[in-house]
Amino acid sequence: MKRRHQVVLFAVLLLSLTILSPSFDFRGSQLNQERDQEKDTFPGASSRNEDAQAPLEIVVALTDEEFQVFQKIAKEVAASKMVEINLRNVKPDTYKGVLDLEFSLGENGDVVLLDSEEVQYYAKKGNLYPLNGTTLSKSLGETVAGLRGMTEWNGYQWGMPFDFDPYILAGQSSFLKKVGLETLPHSKEQWTELTQQAIADGIPLIAMNINDVYAASAWLNQFEPRMGPDEVKRSQVSSQTAGLQQGIQLMDQIQPHIMVQSSHPVFSPIVDQKGTPMVVSLLSQLLGANRDRIDDKDPFEQISFETLESVNSRSFVITAGSVEAEEASRWIEGMTSAAIQVKWYQQANHMPAKQQELDLESQKLAGHYHMNKGESWFSSEYVQAVAAESHAVITYFHKIVQQFITGEITANQYVDSIRTMN
Repeated sequence: MKRRHQVVLFAVLLLSLTILSPSFDFRGSQLNQERDQEKDTFPGASSRNEDAQAPLEIVVALTDEEFQVFQKIAKEVAASKMVEINLRNVKPDTYKGVLDLEFSLGENGDVVLLDSEEVQYYAKKGNLYPLNGTTLSKSLGETVAGLRGMTEWNGYQWGMPFDFDPYILAGQSSFLKKVGLETLPHSKEQWTELTQQAIADGIPLIAMNINDVYAASAWLNQFEPRMGPDEVKRSQVSSQTAGLQQGIQLMDQIQPHIMVQSSHPVFSPIVDQKGTPMVVSLLSQLLGANRDRIDDKDPFEQISFETLESVNSRSFVITAGSVEAEEASRWIEGMTSAAIQVKWYQQANHMPAKQQELDLESQKLAGHYHMNKGESWFSSEYVQAVAAESHAVITYFHKIVQQFITGEITANQYVDSIRTMN
């Protein structure tokens, strides 16, 4: 065979192999260009290997008990959605520092379970991927409107609500009945009567977590007038109204009878000498201590509780640097499905973020506890207040609230410190 014919035959053979080979992709350079454009649009792109088969990197900050449940559920969802995942659990007290560092280095993985109140902050910095263009946009409308509002910014949705844990005021029904109350107190006179009853019984009136001042702030807004730091700041600066003076007197009256703890108080229907008849806590703590009783068919009305305006909420976000946005949205969709929402609530005691599932579980709770069936879980005004206040202001508020509940400052000093802040 002539050399020229050999060269032509070799060229034809090479071209055939190139066309038939599944490993060769003429679009490679084009795809890389598109990914570079995405990184320019959304800063903080991931530096990890952009392999199409790479598992989703999912970052959370959960307690050991929560993570055990979450890990099992997350893997079940991943298998059903045919997605491979890697889970990483960061200590809650270092979570924000870790996230800030990794976002700045572009090593933030694909999916983060983020506090809903932090979503706008990271969206404004360009760290997140908008969910409007993903499959999640179809199911976002099924979530609780108030939770969804926390994750909106600039006309886009940046987070998919996963769960929430409301702060509650709970009281022993038997203790309330001693002073003739069928419900938890709201007026100054009712709080005064309960304080006097606690003094007569020789016990503290109320317990709360010193390290969670959101709880204390929400409780102060239950008074008449509302005495939380955000409300005090909005009050008239020129003079202290009669209502504000009344609130100050009530705060000073209750302050000596507050028992502070380093964790959220556990509450049971039986008052003992070491316990308190009232607590400010999270609903998950109440459910965790009494879950066995809730599963019984008999009503469990020895405890009265009502929700405060603050909630702990968490949402899934997709990072701007993720090259697996489609797989991430599929996995998040599974994690926020109705079946998984109920399973997570039953095993981790956090309320579902989907409105229909929340309504069903709320009806069950109302049948076991003495609570208002039509009560909203949280106020829309609170969501707006959180979005409006800067991190520096919130930090200052927390410091002043903490000083008051520990007795370092009086109620009058508490009010003056907030109203005179720069």
